[in-house]
Amino acid sequence: MGNSFMGKIISVVLPKGGVGKTTSAVNLAYYFAKKKYKTLIIDLDPIATCSFSLGFNKENIFGDIFDVFSYSKSIEAVIHPTGIDNLDCIPQIKLSKVEEGRQLKLISNEYLLRNIIKTISTNYRFIIFDCPPYLFGPTNLALIASDSVLIPIRTDEYSFEALDDLINRIDYINKTYNQKLTIEGIFITSYEKNIRASFKVKAKLFELKSAVMLNKSIPKDANMMNATFSKRPLGLASPSSRAAVAYKELAEEIILRNFGII
Repeated sequence: MGNSFMGKIISVVLPKGGVGKTTSAVNLAYYFAKKKYKTLIIDLDPIATCSFSLGFNKENIFGDIFDVFSYSKSIEAVIHPTGIDNLDCIPQIKLSKVEEGRQLKLISNEYLLRNIIKTISTNYRFIIFDCPPYLFGPTNLALIASDSVLIPIRTDEYSFEALDDLINRIDYINKTYNQKLTIEGIFITSYEKNIRASFKVKAKLFELKSAVMLNKSIPKDANMMNATFSKRPLGLASPSSRAAVAYKELAEEIILRNFGII
């Protein structure tokens, strides 16, 4: 059933692999849902790690967003329950490079995803796009469809380069396609506070991007890999782990910024 409000649509993006985009998307979505904010997470990455992390595979997926792009199914028909209260998912079947290329050809116009998401945006408080580690194709569509961008970043120079590329793309999208697009926030993942290099890069980030830095960082934690293979969010697999607690606090920070209450 729809509501009078429009859901907050957030893309989790950085054009670099290994920064924790999917882990962050899954665990923030879980904690939004746990706080009773009805949430939909949409897997746009052909690697399909988000879907795997929530227990989906090709045997139990009955449709994905590209079925909607090809007009073979409605978006309502590809929304899957996750078994977690208040959390739904549009999963992705893992694709080969050839299959990925075929899917990209289904993207017929820049506003395709935005127009589709509008039809369900009043059904959810949060809609989260888990994006692939590049800025074309589905990521471009997600940015055009989103209200804001959430940026996970590791404390290394390569992530800084990717961050600059992303901010340039956000500026372009904002001027050309989506004037409301903003940066929801930047947060640090795999943080090691006792490593001098990590501390220095964190200080540099807060110096250069203080207006959009989120306060909570996600510590490096081996429990995250275990959670992925258990096909459950970290908050279910290891709820007392340092990273789980950090994601809970980060979710609360984002909720507070958006709604003024937790």
